[in-house]
Amino acid sequence: MFLKSSLLSSSAFAGVSALLVMAAPAAAQDAASPAAPGDVAVEELVVTGSRLRLQDFTAPAPVSTVTSEAIARSGITNVTDLMQSYPALVGSTDSQDLANAGNRASVGLNLLNLRNLGEKRTLVLVDGRRHVAGDPGSSSVDTNAIPVALIDRVEVQTGGASAVYGADGVSGVVNFITKKNFEGLDIRTQYSWSDLGGGETSFLSAVGGKNFLGGRLNIMVAGEYSNTDALAPQDRKFSRPGQREVLINNPMRYDSGLDASVWGTYDLSFARDVRYIDTATGGAVFSNDNASSRSGANFQGDGQPWRDGLYAGGFSMIGGSGTPTDLFQTELLPGLERWTGYVASTFELSSNHRLFGEFKYNNAKTAFTSQPTFDYGIFVPIDNPFIPASIRASALAPGGWATADTWLPEPGVLVGRDNFDLGQVQRKVERETFRSVVGLEGDLSPNVAYNLSYTYGQTKETNRELNNRNNLRWFAAIDAVRDPATGNIVCRSSLDPSAIPYGDLFGNSIDAAAWTSVYAPNARGCVPVNIFGDNVSDEARAWINGVAQSSAKIEQHVLNGYISGNTEGFFSLPAGPVGFVLGAEYRKEKSRYTPSDDELLGAQYGYDVTWLGQGAISTGAFDVYELFGELAAPIVRDLPFIQSLDVNLAYRFSDYSTISTTHTWNVGGQWRVTDDVMIRASRARAVRAPNINELFLPQSQTFRTITDPCDYRNVNAGSQFRLANCTAALGFDPVAAQFINTTSSSVEGVIGGNPNLGPEKGDTWTLGAVVTPRFAPGLSLSVDYYRIRLKDAVNLFTANTIIESCYDLEQPNTFCDLFTRNGAGFVDSFQEYSVNVSKYETEGFDIVAQYRFRPTDFGLERDLGEFQLSLAANRTTKLEFTELEGADPSSELGYAGAPKWQANFDLTWMWNDLAVNYGFNWFDKTKRYTDERRASNPNYVPEKYWYYSERATHDIQVQYTLQDRYALYGGVNNFTNQLPDRGTTGVGSTGAGAFTSGATPVGPLGRYFYMGVKASF
Repeated sequence: MFLKSSLLSSSAFAGVSALLVMAAPAAAQDAASPAAPGDVAVEELVVTGSRLRLQDFTAPAPVSTVTSEAIARSGITNVTDLMQSYPALVGSTDSQDLANAGNRASVGLNLLNLRNLGEKRTLVLVDGRRHVAGDPGSSSVDTNAIPVALIDRVEVQTGGASAVYGADGVSGVVNFITKKNFEGLDIRTQYSWSDLGGGETSFLSAVGGKNFLGGRLNIMVAGEYSNTDALAPQDRKFSRPGQREVLINNPMRYDSGLDASVWGTYDLSFARDVRYIDTATGGAVFSNDNASSRSGANFQGDGQPWRDGLYAGGFSMIGGSGTPTDLFQTELLPGLERWTGYVASTFELSSNHRLFGEFKYNNAKTAFTSQPTFDYGIFVPIDNPFIPASIRASALAPGGWATADTWLPEPGVLVGRDNFDLGQVQRKVERETFRSVVGLEGDLSPNVAYNLSYTYGQTKETNRELNNRNNLRWFAAIDAVRDPATGNIVCRSSLDPSAIPYGDLFGNSIDAAAWTSVYAPNARGCVPVNIFGDNVSDEARAWINGVAQSSAKIEQHVLNGYISGNTEGFFSLPAGPVGFVLGAEYRKEKSRYTPSDDELLGAQYGYDVTWLGQGAISTGAFDVYELFGELAAPIVRDLPFIQSLDVNLAYRFSDYSTISTTHTWNVGGQWRVTDDVMIRASRARAVRAPNINELFLPQSQTFRTITDPCDYRNVNAGSQFRLANCTAALGFDPVAAQFINTTSSSVEGVIGGNPNLGPEKGDTWTLGAVVTPRFAPGLSLSVDYYRIRLKDAVNLFTANTIIESCYDLEQPNTFCDLFTRNGAGFVDSFQEYSVNVSKYETEGFDIVAQYRFRPTDFGLERDLGEFQLSLAANRTTKLEFTELEGADPSSELGYAGAPKWQANFDLTWMWNDLAVNYGFNWFDKTKRYTDERRASNPNYVPEKYWYYSERATHDIQVQYTLQDRYALYGGVNNFTNQLPDRGTTGVGSTGAGAFTSGATPVGPLGRYFYMGVKASF
């Protein structure tokens, strides 16, 4: 795409700018001063990473720029989709990444992630100022709140931004520069559609501005609307129920009589029609101990015998009576509708002083369908009239579970059920973002300027959960009996409100206090439900389900003031005046999350709280006072092999209400060797203050699906200590005993914040060269090395990480104190919280080349227009994460989202009113499984499935301009229709202890067309 042309040329362009600007005389005139006769007046150069005003200096660290023209020519209307084509941002989170049930609070968010160090370590700015977060309790900015039509350019700087802009810029800064003092009217409309159907996008934007009062007053108004339809699993063959393939344990491991030519000899095999072994949509019924099925189920809910499929280990089988895992998929892409209104104005109080202000409102709505509720052990008393005759007879037969000598609380049966007929949970999330900026700027002298501003931002989030099951009503409804007076089937509670159902013996049991306090006073209207088959009526569904609405509010206040300029007129070094910035800032952040009433009741009574941080009000706030300064000193000019040498310094002092004081700094320099070569380098210390969630998240109940490292299938996939540590903890050798953790439901635990957290500290080094050879005008090359080391990183240890770390580290260690096992050896509880113990390190090279030329430059007489060739590549050489001091570093390089190599190539031809662009986006293959897994079991999967395929997409756009005012354009992205790799879409258990989520190496859209019209007046 054309956008890559800007992205590809960005670092080189920054270097070229530096060379061109630094060629000016040492004592460069201020942009506001008149140009000397015969000179060309130059606009003030503004570069991300600095507030310095001197034209002589540019950032010593590479700065990459994406222009508004590149955005328009990309055909992309979502900022994150655009930025992910830039190598440093390949790991950013887009709508696809959060389209699953486990991210219900985050669905619809688009978050930038520089260098794969995390969204919370990427500082996102708008016009050099902070923007309110979109994710409650964090500092992460939702780019959906930044309208595409207002973007003039996007600047990306790697590492060390804390000294200039404050905390959170450990990995760098992404600065969205918006249009200012706009005159005229720009309109753009576009419609996009996929070749395979689904995911259509409608887009409309308008930006208008006009000057008044002789140019002293400018008013700008803008609006933007975008609507993207959801992409459902049914829209793609590779995710369509019944046709989706997943990797599961090879059934030949459990049945040697199968055909090896079909199933192969590897541990994992691709299969369709994978099902759960112990639950069904109409019920899996357990009536006696004589079942021949793998799970112990005797009947289907309708009374037909239970049928086993091919056993695939764990809780999976191929075929049979269980629920297909395909049914548990959510949208491949959620729907997203957003619109923005924007007003901005500047007013010249005098020739040297200006008032400015802007106001933005953004509304983003997204929705997706999640999985239904499920129960593993519903106890149904034998007097329930809905029990089919065949099931009742089996339960009442000698040895049946309805006999007096069973372990059940009274005669009855057990049912495992996936409640699709109760309705799948649907979630609708709305986010409203308000942002206003008011300020005063101007010139105190020809060489010194000031800027004062106040920024207020607010994000309101409403999360509505439809078909939210009320557990008290659900278990009351399925506890059905016959009314002795009428013979009708009714709820037992309708006859006796004090009769408490047993509920799910293996999951959600009914708390007596909840029943007495919440249900019994409102027991009227209970509608009996037949759970033996797909039989939930509309009336029952309406009585049982409700709408659970949670909400969140984020607020940000920033007061910023600084003076900037140079010392010309009262002090200069031999090479020129010194540039400076001195300023102060006050910032306050607040966040509050309020769960639904049902979740609050769940926290009070201990039931039906199954999501991270739910069930408790979460609130927190902090503020920070800061002083900052920058210096830019020209050291040497016009010496042999040193045409110029400049040094940049920055420092910031911060005093937080939560973590006390921090100090950040930045040192950089540029050495222009000749007209052809410039060398640049920087060294920076950055910090990240812990966010509100990390500090103030209340202790609350949560649930996790545990992958037990001591399971004999996993015990050899860890460190050298794992097997011995597991043997000591279990009291037996898990391999010899073939120990399998058969816990099929989520394990209950506790999660919370840590108010004693300290700041993260990051150190960044960059070293690079920019070459613009005079023998090839229009050619520019740059190579930059970067290294970022982060220590004291805040890490929330998830249950699986806690358990793995316990056994993979030498004993004793603190992780083993954070979970417990029951008598059978299964994990039955855990604690999760954040601490400053982890480390990250990444390093690599950015390589950029650009060449602009006309064939007439080479002697061709006929004018064929201008050609632009661009190439940008990144080679990441290290991406390591160290969980805890003493642990071995874990390399994350080469896995999905973090390829070793990534490159973009662009070729653009512009001739008269025609522009044609070809873009190629590529990264190398990435790992599907860990190196430890491959080393321990080379026969785990066939050779070709150890890796995901490389990404290789081709984009084409054609644009034609009419009367210099109208432009018609159209294009196709992913022209060759590259699709996700086999087995990487949808969400469902693979039977191998893993889950597939999202799509790799490309998204699920496939070939994507678009057409649009632009008009400028």
